[in-house]
Amino acid sequence: MDLNSQSRQQPLFWNHLVSWLRAIPRVAILSMVGPSLLCVLGYFGWLYYGAHKLDVAYYGLKKESVYITTQPTWIRKTKVLDDVFDGGSLSRQSLLDAKTPGYLASVFDLHPWVRKTQIVQPLAGGVKIDLEYRRPVAMVACKREGKIKHQFFPIDAEAVLLDTEDFIEDDVSQYISIYAENADTSNNKGKPFGDPRIEEAARLCRLLQPIREAYKITRVMVNESARSPSGKCQSLLEIQTTQKTPKTEEGPKFLWGSCPIQGAERLGEPTAEVKLNKLMEIVSDNKQWKPGRVDLSGAQK
Repeated sequence: MDLNSQSRQQPLFWNHLVSWLRAIPRVAILSMVGPSLLCVLGYFGWLYYGAHKLDVAYYGLKKESVYITTQPTWIRKTKVLDDVFDGGSLSRQSLLDAKTPGYLASVFDLHPWVRKTQIVQPLAGGVKIDLEYRRPVAMVACKREGKIKHQFFPIDAEAVLLDTEDFIEDDVSQYISIYAENADTSNNKGKPFGDPRIEEAARLCRLLQPIREAYKITRVMVNESARSPSGKCQSLLEIQTTQKTPKTEEGPKFLWGSCPIQGAERLGEPTAEVKLNKLMEIVSDNKQWKPGRVDLSGAQK
């Protein structure tokens, strides 16, 4: 005899409930379930589709209501707002959506000329966006096969490639040129140049850019590599000065040494500040303005 047979039987309540449900005509069930289902579908449809469409229709972003930081003079042709607004489909964004500021920051950060989106501030009927633009500090000289002249690629202090369409040939002389053996890149604008040597040279160019014109600095040469205190291979940088005089166009060359990053100096090498002051002292003295090579690195060989 199965003592558990009684416990496996359905409770009397469930038997009555099933019988009651079976007694209800199917038409009546559909008349109750159908409208309820439509209400649920309508609610979620409005929540995830209709409400957003209505928000965009009445509170959608318009190009004329987006205010960004004024573009610097070195960005000649590119229209950052136009590029981002059209490429990022900003017209589909609603001013009422709490996610809109974060989305705006992310799409502006992707633009090749934008280093960082600082602030996105909603306004009445619009939005204000503070941008930090990339600033060119150097031109990288690349000698490609079949080309007689060097091609120059503008970069910022982080060695990120800038849009060549915003520069003309005469701009090359307005920046420090970087020369490194077999330097070249296949990356697109807004991406790193892709050569550690160029990254090191770019850091030096950032330091030199404010005094470039006053101290006749024209080139940074990347020479053979040396070992840093950490054992990492790093370049030896050299600075070329140029000024037209009755006798020569070439001024002194300065062996700078290691990349100007604190802690990167080799044994006995002065800091970047000391080397920079020495360079300015020599260039400012007409008696010392002559072709030759000045070692600023002072490192033990």
